Amino acid sequence: MSSARLGQHAVAIAGGALALVAVGWWWLIFGKVVENDYLTVRQAVTCLAGASDLCALAQALCTNDHLYGIRWYAPEAFWAAASILVAGVFLSVRPSRA
Repeated sequence: MSSARLGQHAVAIAGGALALVAVGWWWLIFGKVVENDYLTVRQAVTCLAGASDLCALAQALCTNDHLYGIRWYAPEAFWAAASILVAGVFLSVRPSRA
């Protein structure tokens, strides 16, 4: 495998890893919100990729019992990770030129 192809796969892997970090960050916040019955899981999932008034309200209800005091989530993190992942996948499946 050429170093260029390896780099293309690395972009996809990095995007996947960042997506997992974004989902973990989201669950760190909204897991507590669901646990405290402020939102259902279905409602909380919409906050993974978007910001709504409901998501803002749920985050405002967060208390200081979150890990490391993190009380907010930015859906832009999910979109950035998804963009890197998609770019990496497209680069990886693109036919190589000889």
